[in-house]
Amino acid sequence: MADTPPAFRKKLPLLVTGGMLALQSVAATFVSAEEQFDCRAVSADDWACAPVDDAETADLPPRPQHSSSDPEPAATQTPQSQASTALAPNPYRHLDWVPREQLNAAQLAEVGPYCMGSYVEPQRPGMYDTTPRDQSPTYASANASVYEQRDERTTLTGDVVLRQGSMQVESDTAHLNQLQNRGILDGNVRLRDNGMLVLGDHAELQLDTGAAQVDNAEYVIHQTHSRGSARYAKREETAVVRLKDGTYTRCEPGENTWHLRGNTVTLNPATGFGTATNVTLRVKDIPVFYTPYIYFPIDERRQTGFLAPSISTSSDTGFSLQTPFYINLAPNYDATLYPHYMTERGLLMEGEFRYLGKNSEGQFGAAWLDDKETERELQSEYESNRWMYSWQHRAGLSSRLLAEVDYTDISDPYYFQDLSTNLGIGTSDFLNQRGSLSWRGDSFTARLAAHGYEMTSVTDVTPYNRMPQLTVNGRLPVQPGGLNFSYGAEYVQFERSLRSGLFTDIDGNQTRWYDENLRGLKRAEGSRVHLEPSVSLPLQWTWGFIKPTVKYAHTQYDLDLDTRGLATLGTGNTFDDAPDRGIPIFSLDAGLYFDRDTQWFGKPFRQTLEPRLFYLYAPHEDQDDIPIFDTGESTFSYSSLWRDNRFSGKDRIGDANQLSFGLTNRWIQANGFERQRFSIGQIFYFRDREVQLPDIRYETRADALSSVSPYALEYQYRFNQDWRLNSTFNWDPDAHRTRSGSAMFHYQPADNPNKIVNVGYRYRNDITRYDPVTGLYGTNPDFGTPGSPNYVKNYYKISQHDFSTIWPIVPQWSLIARWQHDYSRNRTLEAMGGFEYDSCCWKLRLVNRYWIDYDETSLDPAQNDDPDRGIFLQIVLKGLGGVTGNKLESFLDQGIQGYRTREDQAF
Repeated sequence: MADTPPAFRKKLPLLVTGGMLALQSVAATFVSAEEQFDCRAVSADDWACAPVDDAETADLPPRPQHSSSDPEPAATQTPQSQASTALAPNPYRHLDWVPREQLNAAQLAEVGPYCMGSYVEPQRPGMYDTTPRDQSPTYASANASVYEQRDERTTLTGDVVLRQGSMQVESDTAHLNQLQNRGILDGNVRLRDNGMLVLGDHAELQLDTGAAQVDNAEYVIHQTHSRGSARYAKREETAVVRLKDGTYTRCEPGENTWHLRGNTVTLNPATGFGTATNVTLRVKDIPVFYTPYIYFPIDERRQTGFLAPSISTSSDTGFSLQTPFYINLAPNYDATLYPHYMTERGLLMEGEFRYLGKNSEGQFGAAWLDDKETERELQSEYESNRWMYSWQHRAGLSSRLLAEVDYTDISDPYYFQDLSTNLGIGTSDFLNQRGSLSWRGDSFTARLAAHGYEMTSVTDVTPYNRMPQLTVNGRLPVQPGGLNFSYGAEYVQFERSLRSGLFTDIDGNQTRWYDENLRGLKRAEGSRVHLEPSVSLPLQWTWGFIKPTVKYAHTQYDLDLDTRGLATLGTGNTFDDAPDRGIPIFSLDAGLYFDRDTQWFGKPFRQTLEPRLFYLYAPHEDQDDIPIFDTGESTFSYSSLWRDNRFSGKDRIGDANQLSFGLTNRWIQANGFERQRFSIGQIFYFRDREVQLPDIRYETRADALSSVSPYALEYQYRFNQDWRLNSTFNWDPDAHRTRSGSAMFHYQPADNPNKIVNVGYRYRNDITRYDPVTGLYGTNPDFGTPGSPNYVKNYYKISQHDFSTIWPIVPQWSLIARWQHDYSRNRTLEAMGGFEYDSCCWKLRLVNRYWIDYDETSLDPAQNDDPDRGIFLQIVLKGLGGVTGNKLESFLDQGIQGYRTREDQAF
């Protein structure tokens, strides 16, 4: 075939067994179809045919095998499927339906947990053929054939198979007209092409284009597990299928929980989408929704169209309706609009644009609302025209240069308290407004950044902006004698605009801004230069390691202080506008590694014992004349044992003369699976910790005077790949109380992620923070001062449990529940309960939720704990997406660990 002259390669040259009778005696009316012939059009009215010998046939695709009792190619059957079919009849086998028990492991992995089987396209010759149509010959076979010379028509009967390229047509009888390149097929018609099967009782096929019409049709799209029927189906030469009075569903054969019915349904495999006109959505044949037009996916590709709406009601917004609209602009960028109508506030227009380039990615987002709600009109900094915009961007300008932008701005600090967003923006106390350039060298990295903040609260002080910040970190490329020379350098300018005057709350009452409580060096601005060279000698062996390190931390400040700050420095304090600090730091880190083979409950394990010592020395230097720009006291944990500074940031370097001891024990299975890990350690102090945050005198802190730290414990036990327990515990031996701790139990089987159980508890009572009410740093977990109207005991103390689960109770029905309780203030933070029904083609969730609504209306956040309630319903028709209630997805994802894994692995 490869040597055929180009002149003979016209549209769809026909290779049919019955047509070969033109070369034989007209008297011969029936022949066997064992011999193949090659027929090609040499002119508009003339065909040249010749037998195909064995040598030529050897280069052709194999002929499909048939039997009169089996309408499908026998070659596609496996011994397993044949045996199973004999035991359990399959009434939907004609739709390529394979029951669940007959699927192999790979096929089962693609099937939903509640699906009773799958559509599996049988293997056949040419199914992956990508030869262009105008270069593809047509192959045919049948049990018998009749040729009529006068009409130049061939009739094929018995297991007729026509194949051209990737398309294959089967029927009981076929009438082929060579003059018109047209075929008429009757009885058990099957048309297969590109993962689609169309069945009917009569079909007309245009042999030179592949266009066809199948009457009384049924169809199956294997990849998307969808099917339907039609009065007739037309297949165009582009493989687009048009259905008259057609239906579409993702439900299994014999089940019509839902389906679409339209006057005209178009399925386009090339684009992966379908359209329909005059469409009714029917549930159990009962029409529940009508639309004159719908655009829906027939595979997993993205599509332009409306997403599932969300409907809710609350006291803040009134009746709320959101109708997202997705726009698939190109494979590498898209957009989504979120029109959100609220009867109490008006129409919130929100949208985002996402893009992905060869070396960049990012998204723009914006929102605008002319707010009709006047509740906050007396409140300071409130705006009735609410807006928000954001830009996140990441681009590789070269193999070494990276640019990043994360910028968000809002109209007023109450925006995220009153309005929700769909743009994936975190709603913490501050929004990022930063941009940076990073250069990665061979032995160093450099970064130039500008980082500002936009406040989303009026109950905190204004943060410092870094305008700009330059950091360089690296090491010398040579290591003489094994010595590792490294360095770190930073220059940063800190600035902020403090708010002054009176703040007006929602009721018109006036109080002072918390910025007014800043006194002395807390009002300073200025620049900081920090240099930190170091040298270490890492020595490692199979049985242990030792690493001595010497570094020198030098910091230079250039400060400005406003008049009020100068006036409130305090008695005896003077202002040094250029303080500096230089502290040498020495550490010695050493550890040993012991292991042995042992058994536990009869199973072999490798047990390890890993002791570790860490000595740290840093002399004391008075740092009270240095302001706090970006520094806090780190929370104590097992990892604190190995830090060379107990403070985060560079405005404080803790004095130290201490020795840390830690011990880790691991149990490792023969396959490398770590079953259990236990670590315990403690710090032994040889001197008091005099360096503290401002306003805190070390003489008044018991933990600064103690000779030992709390016991720090970490524990992890993995019952198997599905169960794990993580726990931390810090016990203060002097106070005989727990300093902090947590325990979280998580269960989610890898082979059945629908099962989720989370049980956790966390406790923390060692908080060092700045109190905006008093204007002082301290360790008191209370809010405000005792006796004041807004005083709340243990406001910052954490003592909470969190329980959540999604658990199948009977097949297809799952329980959804979460309970998060705050013991410090004896209140439930969130509680929800409901159920989920999941089938192969649709899903329903109904959840009743209670949660604390942190609605900030004044400078008193302690009392803002009014509860809110809601009932949420979500209906998902698989293959069409959510019908309503997609808002339910957001708080399930945020509140139940493992929910996203469950949904990503679901069919």
